[in-house]
Amino acid sequence: MTNPRVSKQEKQQRLQWAMKQIDKGVGFSELASLVAETWGCSRRQARRVVTEAHKEWMDLAFGDDSVDQRDLLFQCIARLERTARKAEEAGNFACVIGAVAQMNRMLSLGADTRGFRGHPTHAYRR
Repeated sequence: MTNPRVSKQEKQQRLQWAMKQIDKGVGFSELASLVAETWGCSRRQARRVVTEAHKEWMDLAFGDDSVDQRDLLFQCIARLERTARKAEEAGNFACVIGAVAQMNRMLSLGADTRGFRGHPTHAYRR
């Protein structure tokens, strides 16, 4: 059984739709499932659509001077905070640690540097 070929216009519609979902903060794995459900394509083809949408989204976000990079950074931080909060509620502490570590890297807070002492009242041991 062969599937009918998809027109160039429908491919473009899928791509635009996927980019809007990325803007809303939908994760890539979840987005691949949504593309497959919404557009009636295979999971493999859905992953291909998500990959292309992500590439184009990144080109638009970082290649255009009209996009405020600081605003984009804080949107990403807000997404990570939501992820950490949901993971903590679900008891997935490894995900919380990963999200906090990523926020630290993105904001260059210095908590990963060797001389970081933490809270002033915390006893520091070697």
